[in-house]
Amino acid sequence: CQYMAEEGAVTDWHLVHLGSLAVGGAALVYTEMTDVSREGRITPGCAGMYKPEHIAAWRRIVDFVHANSGAKICLQLAHAGRKGSTKLAWEGGESEALTEGGWEVLSASPLPYVSDGQVPREMDRADMDKVVADFTAAAARAEATGFDMIEVHMAHGYLLACFLSPLTNQRSDAYGGDPENRLRFPLEVLDAVRSAWPSRKPIAVRISATDW
Repeated sequence: CQYMAEEGAVTDWHLVHLGSLAVGGAALVYTEMTDVSREGRITPGCAGMYKPEHIAAWRRIVDFVHANSGAKICLQLAHAGRKGSTKLAWEGGESEALTEGGWEVLSASPLPYVSDGQVPREMDRADMDKVVADFTAAAARAEATGFDMIEVHMAHGYLLACFLSPLTNQRSDAYGGDPENRLRFPLEVLDAVRSAWPSRKPIAVRISATDW
């Protein structure tokens, strides 16, 4: 993450950062974690794909990569979950909640990321439906932008990772308990993204092999 976006919109910083990777000879360039909603950001500086104007901001980069290199470019879509509403990396990072301009955070269960952090609200079905819709809309915007690939981020303790892990998912409903249930919501998101993304283009999934 570069933490240099403005209200989710990527800037010249991202153009230079990703463009230099592409012209450097990489076959595939991944964006940083790009959030599917304003409340899905880690910090106020995180990149997003949740507003129509984000399409034009990202298109500058996608077009540059395609015009000036042989690289493909992948958009990494995510929701920060309980790790959201924190300060920029050089102001304290994910261990310090925002003191001004913060937002409510969500997770599988009401367990804060750090002991003195903001307690997330346990998601209900309406929350899940909104997140699915946000991922779906972001995937459609990614196609309109011209991205070659999507990765759905289910790692690093973010929202979907919190459903996958038995340490952070303590639910007693159909979305908690055994692995099949813990996979249920992340797979709902993945199915929705797949339906909004052209079948000719690939989708990847990022998972964590450890909860540290």
